[in-house]
Amino acid sequence: MSNLKLEKAWSVIQEGLDEGAFPGAVAGVANHKQTLFLHAGGFSKTEPARRTLKTDDLFDLASLTKPVATATTLLRLVQLGKVSLDQPVSAFFQNWPQGDYSQITIRHLLTHTSGIPAWFPIYTQANNKEEALAVISRLDLAYRPGTRVEYSCLGYIVLGLLIEGITGLPLEQATKELVFSPLGMGETTYLPLHTLQVNPERIVFNEADSTIEKGMTSQSGFSFDRWRKGYGPGTPNDGNACYALGGISGNAGLFSTASDLLTFGQAWLRALRGEAPGFLSPSLSKLAISNQTSGLNVARGLGWVLFTYGIITREEMSPAPSMTPYFAPVTQLTPRPRSSGELLSTRAFGHTGFTGTSLWIDPEKNLVIVLLTNHLHISSKLDLNTIRARFHNAVVTDLGL
Repeated sequence: MSNLKLEKAWSVIQEGLDEGAFPGAVAGVANHKQTLFLHAGGFSKTEPARRTLKTDDLFDLASLTKPVATATTLLRLVQLGKVSLDQPVSAFFQNWPQGDYSQITIRHLLTHTSGIPAWFPIYTQANNKEEALAVISRLDLAYRPGTRVEYSCLGYIVLGLLIEGITGLPLEQATKELVFSPLGMGETTYLPLHTLQVNPERIVFNEADSTIEKGMTSQSGFSFDRWRKGYGPGTPNDGNACYALGGISGNAGLFSTASDLLTFGQAWLRALRGEAPGFLSPSLSKLAISNQTSGLNVARGLGWVLFTYGIITREEMSPAPSMTPYFAPVTQLTPRPRSSGELLSTRAFGHTGFTGTSLWIDPEKNLVIVLLTNHLHISSKLDLNTIRARFHNAVVTDLGL
């Protein structure tokens, strides 16, 4: 590992720690060959007692599950000739609805253009994946497939179930065999206390008692009485992943370390350089980070957020922490910078997770940047995206790029 200190970049994180934006953070930077920087600060938990955060602790990745597990596994299946991006979803599910639902393709799901609503408390009506799919398929579409971009956790739940149908394997096994094991990501998994049997002291804590999800469910007019008590380390913060799908879902539930995510990002850099044909071919990896939603309201790749300038719009926000701000008119939203900052190249692509995680990859600057925080573990009104943006800008500045 290089002895780079990245002082400006870490000072942004230290400021976030000092001001109470998050109890702990791990930051990592790499190029396609080596790790340049890896550092941890703060605490992996503050309740019931503080525990110092280490660089190899495991974080709940939340929606980073979407590109790291689900989308990349789908792309591997495309690479292996098992599926086509423009196959209709109805080809894989016997009871898939007719009408506009029958027009939904795999590409629509990957790009959040399917029309499937952003969020619904599936766990109030389902206890397993078969029931979860039935609940989703009964919902009215929010718009006709392919006509707009609306970030949908439900669409990625469908993708996870679709992977199981294509491979004949449970999702956790399919993602391991097709992505994590070939790349040497030995500490990336669902339900880490069971699958890896890791020391519980390595699990970073999130919020207690599913407080945010309780509020979302109540605001939506539903009731639920199986909420976890306490922090539930090793189980996903996301309610649908946790309560309806046993902790294993296409939209959330993955746990990983900063080092494994750097390895994942390096594999993407090498694929784009034509140096990882056994993982993803240059043509497929380049397709995945190209604008698949040209002419629509948001630029999206296959599983990835694409770098664009300007403030975040409503369509790019997750439905959490509550339904109210997500569905409010755009004029009622407070502008926020993009998590990528402004100094990455226009070829950069990435994603964030609601628990406080992010991954950005820049093939032009040959960079992978990982920032993992336990933002949800404390009550903070500080905007995490502002800190993310400043951090990414400082990384680029520190490296003189």
